[in-house]
Amino acid sequence: MARYIAHLLGTIAILLVALLWLSLLNPPLADRLVDRLLGPEKEYALVLGTGLLASVLAFIAALHGTRWWYAGVALSLGTLGFFVFALSR
Repeated sequence: MARYIAHLLGTIAILLVALLWLSLLNPPLADRLVDRLLGPEKEYALVLGTGLLASVLAFIAALHGTRWWYAGVALSLGTLGFFVFALSR
């Protein structure tokens, strides 16, 4: 895999993580967006899928890109853990 593709995947992962964190700034808007995409009963699946996708993309970027992407892996796994904990209460 080319290094620039690995960096592109890592950048996409960080953008997904940023999208999840920005949803905390305006929860009503995020809820309306999720309701339009999948419906209110699928919110957990959307957040879990986004967090898992970000983790996988960051891990691929770390393997094929530079070691700095391991910080992205830690960030995406931390985000996934936070949102899973917050949604399971």
